[in-house]
Amino acid sequence: MAAMTSTISISSTKPQRLFDSSFHGSSISAAPVSVGLKPRSVSAVSVRASTAGYDLNAFTFAPIKESIVSREMTRRYMTDMITYAETDVVVVGAGSAGLSCAYEISKNPNVQVAIIEQSVSPGGGAWLGGQLFSAMV
Repeated sequence: MAAMTSTISISSTKPQRLFDSSFHGSSISAAPVSVGLKPRSVSAVSVRASTAGYDLNAFTFAPIKESIVSREMTRRYMTDMITYAETDVVVVGAGSAGLSCAYEISKNPNVQVAIIEQSVSPGGGAWLGGQLFSAMV
């Protein structure tokens, strides 16, 4: 692979205009590059699976108590309920219309929006690729 060096010509005395920033690009002048390529000797790399210092069959996991899982799920649910209990607008249904409605309302930073969805798949038919949309959509 050949590497190419380039220089960016930017004048600090030039007054800045709106589209003169580097965000919109800068002029690049390529300097002539002389790359000397030498053939490298290829060394053989051997990878052995037995070089690992541990046995994958020796790993065991302690059983997780269901009470710990239930407690954490309840804690997370209640934390979310307390956080989002005070809302200004509640949108029922997270289909395409509900999500669009919530999005437009949430553009106002003073309005707190909550979305309630019956199923675990927001987006209505959109998550299936839009097959459930009408022909007008």
